[in-house]
Amino acid sequence: MLPGEMKNTIPVRHVGMIIYPGCVMLDACGPMEVFSFANMALQIMGLLSQTEQSYFMSFISEQRGPVITSSGIKLHADYGFDDLDTPVDTLMIAGAPRLLDVMKDNKLCGFLKAMLPNVRRLASICTGALVLAESDILYGRRATTHWLFCDYLSSQYNNINVERDKIFIRDGNIYTSGGVTAGMDLAINLVEEDWGSDIASGAARGMLIFMRRPGGQSQFSTYVLNEAKTRKDFRELQAWIVSNPNADLNIEHLAERMAMSPRNFSRIFCQEVGLSPAKFVERVRLEAARNMLVQSDQPVEIVAIHCGYRNAEQMRRSFQRLFKITPQEYRDKFK
Repeated sequence: MLPGEMKNTIPVRHVGMIIYPGCVMLDACGPMEVFSFANMALQIMGLLSQTEQSYFMSFISEQRGPVITSSGIKLHADYGFDDLDTPVDTLMIAGAPRLLDVMKDNKLCGFLKAMLPNVRRLASICTGALVLAESDILYGRRATTHWLFCDYLSSQYNNINVERDKIFIRDGNIYTSGGVTAGMDLAINLVEEDWGSDIASGAARGMLIFMRRPGGQSQFSTYVLNEAKTRKDFRELQAWIVSNPNADLNIEHLAERMAMSPRNFSRIFCQEVGLSPAKFVERVRLEAARNMLVQSDQPVEIVAIHCGYRNAEQMRRSFQRLFKITPQEYRDKFK
């Protein structure tokens, strides 16, 4: 019987997270906290007693004991590959900044392959998808990973349909997620699959995270790839622009917001960001529109206004210029 297992009809699901030297601590711990908060939500709503739990979490590594993460902080593996003596319902694997040695770890890849038929769900966090790919688990499937590694995943494994902008993807019982905190988005989704939206939203509210994060990874990559080099006030302005694509973002208003003349503002923005203010705003609006087109059923005209365009025609010209495709064609292709 698993720790805390109930004798009533509610099962205890074992969530195992594979960790290894150099893995990202938040990749490993973030999703586990979601399941812990789900336990608390179930208790608060009276579905469990204060001593019961629906999720039992553990860390799994090649050997039981301490594992040093990329930050230098140690996590403790509860089980080794060879002494895992309890069934696993949901098996997850954390990502890491440096993965080449991990991807060549035959014992790890063999463990994943052996576990696949025995788990209800198998999921990767961030670059953990590369280990699944190396283990042939993603062959012929849709998948995503951290946006910085999507091109690598696509070029090295051309049998995988890589979707760069997704926060997470489910293909059968295989799940992959984007960069780092996207693992928590994925975990919220797994809780919703098990318990419905009330418990999932309760866990999300407890952690002060989105039940469903608006947009995709690209809205963050636009900002991160072109983040101001030295000035915090310009980085804060960029973050505000990303959050408010439908605001009046002409150069005069942005300069006024920064208490600068338009000419000086434009000069410093180009120095800091590497793009003109107009180019940065255009990219932000395009990413917002791309996300809204595939994640909602709003008419193209509404999407255009919501994302800061004067009308649908202006948005159409922007899409044609940069993507050689219309907004409606983009929606039909990627939704």
